[in-house]
Amino acid sequence: MGGVNRRQLRWRGAVAAAIVLAAAGIADQNGTLLLAAALPLAYVAYGSLSRTVVPDALTAERTVEPSPARPGAVVRVTLTVTNGSDRTITDLRVADGVPEDIAVVEGTPRTAGTLRPDESVETAYHVVAKRGDHPFERPQVRTRGIAAGAVATARPDVSGDETLVCRLDADAPPLEEHGEGRVGTLNTDDPGEGLTFHSVREYHPDDPAARIDWRHYAKRGELATVNYERNVPATVVLVLDARRVNHVVASEGRPTAVELQAYAATRTLTDLLRAGNDVGVAVLGRDGPQRSGVHWLPPGSGAGQRERALDLFRIAAERPPDPVDLDGVVEDGRSTDPADGPGRGATGERSTEPDDDRTPGTVADQDPGDTGDRTPGVAAGPGLAGFDAQVRQVLELAPAGAQLTVFSPLLDDAAVSAIETWRGAEMPVVLLSVDVVPETTVSGQFAEVRRRTRLARCQGAGARVFDWQRGTPLPLVIQRAFAADAKVSAERSAGGVR
Repeated sequence: MGGVNRRQLRWRGAVAAAIVLAAAGIADQNGTLLLAAALPLAYVAYGSLSRTVVPDALTAERTVEPSPARPGAVVRVTLTVTNGSDRTITDLRVADGVPEDIAVVEGTPRTAGTLRPDESVETAYHVVAKRGDHPFERPQVRTRGIAAGAVATARPDVSGDETLVCRLDADAPPLEEHGEGRVGTLNTDDPGEGLTFHSVREYHPDDPAARIDWRHYAKRGELATVNYERNVPATVVLVLDARRVNHVVASEGRPTAVELQAYAATRTLTDLLRAGNDVGVAVLGRDGPQRSGVHWLPPGSGAGQRERALDLFRIAAERPPDPVDLDGVVEDGRSTDPADGPGRGATGERSTEPDDDRTPGTVADQDPGDTGDRTPGVAAGPGLAGFDAQVRQVLELAPAGAQLTVFSPLLDDAAVSAIETWRGAEMPVVLLSVDVVPETTVSGQFAEVRRRTRLARCQGAGARVFDWQRGTPLPLVIQRAFAADAKVSAERSAGGVR
């Protein structure tokens, strides 16, 4: 392990005191003052002659838990530095190499202390996971001599975890090839075989004996057949609003709204497929193969369908190089735990120098009316007119009887207009909206009021609206979103019956 040695200029006051005392002693011919001048000079000489090195036996180990993590999850990082040499390190300072685009929300990646042989020093901190692989840099260690005049710096090799891995399906359960036997979870008003009583009808000769209502026969002497509520697989299309206006972050180092949407869509996809339903995907706001630019996956089932859907979710989550802060300024010290929901604010503590205290910078504000994707290096998305064409094409591509589950943070009116269009065509719509608007500033509070107004408009249009707020577990939101689908009409479900 190589190190860099340098010497810091200290004891300037001691040098000045020695000069003053020596000059006064010579001028006054006072031996006591001359003797006093030698004392600070001794300190200066000791500091100049002292040396320090970073021992080669100094080792570091890092653990990252959980890994892989889901977008928005709080990940604990622990760095342990051990002195494997036979000498005591009197002044050791350590700074872990946190990835540049990851925010520290609790704790600090820096520590310091005195290490005797075989002793260790540990620091633990928490970061917010963002989609992708984020490699850590090697930690930087710095030692000082007893006189603090000599400084040695090195970057030791690290054992253990070297990368923070974040995946959309990190905590999704495994999916069987054919779900649960293709039974489905939604009940239809179209009667048939099942468990829950529906009605009684006239007996037909080909009806099975198990469905004959013998009580009815005992009372009236007539054979009748019992109908039950029949379970059918639903047909659900997951619609992701991936326009540039939604590639925003609540604060520096956080996942974008589209990344959180893609994670929510992944969990919804897995739950629906495991229950035996048909699921399709539509990604809006990107240049896809359809004539309007929609990325489209027809409804289907099975593990292969899940993998194809995940590929589209990854396309949706690809973002511009510099996702923007909703408020224009990163608010320091206002972080919340996003383990069960999207967070707001971050301290963003990050440093490669053990003695350096760097604060988060600011990023450009997003124009709320910008519905296109004009960032260099990113495929240009549709403007407002192109987005309207994509909305209309979803109506054409969705099969009869399909239900739409829309994922959008509702940061502009175009998303509301899309839901109103689908509801105008009598398409059942469920809206799951992730809340990434910070409320720690006046402008953030105003943006949140506008967003809640849009939620009310969607609800007024007939969509079932679910607001995924911070602190709310995503599985609970998904369960509530589809609990109201316990019964659908035979007319709406006819297209999904197998």
